[in-house]
Amino acid sequence: MAEQIEGRVSSAVDAWLRWLPRWHIGTARGRTRPCRMCLGSPVATAAGFDHDVPHAVQHALLNRMRQIVDDDVDEYTARNLPLVTRELRLAEAQEARGYRPEQGLDPEFQGLDLDPEPEPGQPFLFTLAGLAGMPADAGIVPPDPTVVGRSTGATSTTEPDVAAASFDPDDLDGWLLPPDSATPTDAPLLDDPRPAAGSEHRPGPVPRPEPEYSDEAKAALRHEITLAGDHAESVGTSLCLALVQHRPRIAEALDRLVAPQVDELLAELSRALEQPRSR
Repeated sequence: MAEQIEGRVSSAVDAWLRWLPRWHIGTARGRTRPCRMCLGSPVATAAGFDHDVPHAVQHALLNRMRQIVDDDVDEYTARNLPLVTRELRLAEAQEARGYRPEQGLDPEFQGLDLDPEPEPGQPFLFTLAGLAGMPADAGIVPPDPTVVGRSTGATSTTEPDVAAASFDPDDLDGWLLPPDSATPTDAPLLDDPRPAAGSEHRPGPVPRPEPEYSDEAKAALRHEITLAGDHAESVGTSLCLALVQHRPRIAEALDRLVAPQVDELLAELSRALEQPRSR
């Protein structure tokens, strides 16, 4: 892994050195708050950056370094951590699904109009009914079969092998407690919240609750999250050690391309300041 990280770091530093001649201090802008990625970063220390280096110059290199860590952790997670991979897939699917105003309503709100009555001359920029009418499945990742549509089989309490290169979804059967069996799987989540004309409204079925995790699944998921954090820390350490080897190249580029611009800016500022009045 160390050799692979060294190659990626070298390529990222090369790309940063090609970008640096195009940077000019006049394009910098003020910041209202410290950068959470750059402030106190050990990667900045490994690169040899000090407080005199402009933030835009530091951020450009540190952002490339962070991408290396993120890519490596993503590869490790997809290869060895099936539970974390499943959670990430479901989170991405939920985020892509967007806001569905007709779902998740409490029983006391079911059947009420989603939008108020329109006022003359005051058009709505959007309506909740319009959002509810938009297609909800466009671009949605199909749900993981280990979460939806499971039958109540035998519960497996064996912790999954996180070092395996692949896994069988059937091995996770029983790790999730199935939803209430009284709720049909093909029933709609909600009836139309607007009652039909001339008919008495009856509250529709409550949306099917998400399956709850068993104690074994929670413990296994926490263990995989810990493994992912440990791997990220290991990759970050290897990255810093590899970046130290490029300190001479980074320092030479800063002295040649950045320091003259900083000196010129300070000289211009000193000329613009008024001399103190003598008494």
